[in-house]
Amino acid sequence: MMAAFGSKGHREAPTVRVRTSAGTAEVLRRHFAEHNRQVLMLTAATLVAALAAWALLYFVSIWMLVFLMAALDVSNAHIPHRFWMLYLVGALCGLALAWLDNRLNPNARPVDRKPPWEIFMDFLLAVPRMTLAVGGNLAAWQKLSDSDLFEAAELLHRLGNEKRVPMSGVRLQIPDPEAALRILYALQMTQVIDTQREGNEFWLRLNSLRPASLRMTGTEQAAE
Repeated sequence: MMAAFGSKGHREAPTVRVRTSAGTAEVLRRHFAEHNRQVLMLTAATLVAALAAWALLYFVSIWMLVFLMAALDVSNAHIPHRFWMLYLVGALCGLALAWLDNRLNPNARPVDRKPPWEIFMDFLLAVPRMTLAVGGNLAAWQKLSDSDLFEAAELLHRLGNEKRVPMSGVRLQIPDPEAALRILYALQMTQVIDTQREGNEFWLRLNSLRPASLRMTGTEQAAE
């Protein structure tokens, strides 16, 4: 057990499963396939919840309209024949307002206290925000080409050997900036790697929470 620690008591990061880059690429392919399956399940669940919320809100709106007409003692009170069209327009306006709010406040942080109007807006836009979350969940879908997977595997091999790699050094290994961005985003999104800033440089490391298929140590590999 002590062999897993350095001379100063620091735990050494286990190396990635290293046989061939092609083999690691296949492990990554299965890893991203499982990730995409979870993305689809979460997206479907969010969509069902959003549709149920819109339906519930529709019937609550009808009930409140009937209650208001009864309170005002409106004679011959009845639900407007095309009330659903009014509801649809209101829903679209709510979606547009929620989208605009997300654009203006993309990284809004929760606060301990909010003014009353913000609490009211949170309540009013709860269902529209849930609906927009469907697209946000689906945006987590990862699609890497065969060449992307191979380059990602080689990067993991390098991280397994060197323990950490400067972000600036990735461009030397993956010359295409768009491919580098796709690969780094996918690996970080699925908790295979993480980044750490030291001074003016960002460093890539293997994430301690990465899948078990990418967690094998060099000692265990040699024993196979």
